[in-house]
Amino acid sequence: MGLATANLYALDTNERLELLESAMIEQATTPAQKSAVSEYLANIAKEKVEMAQALRDRAGSTRGGKALSQMNEKKELLRRAEALEKEAKKYQTISMDLSQGSMRVAQN
Repeated sequence: MGLATANLYALDTNERLELLESAMIEQATTPAQKSAVSEYLANIAKEKVEMAQALRDRAGSTRGGKALSQMNEKKELLRRAEALEKEAKKYQTISMDLSQGSMRVAQN
């Protein structure tokens, strides 16, 4: 038991969230549960898109300083924005799948 707990603490926050989200998705069986999980995931996707846009805006602004430093920071901000957008697409896809699944269950 202690070893399992130690392994849980070894996971970073993102991995923990992914495990919790996976568990929520797997445990959602009723249309109401699927709808709630779908809405939750859609909200996460929206937040990630907003954060990506904020990073892109920040990458586009000038703050003074060395050109090379600014260029490197811009590249990093754009890389992070792209990663967030990929995550958002994943969440949107799962959300839509759950939403469609809850509609099919409700129709049956």
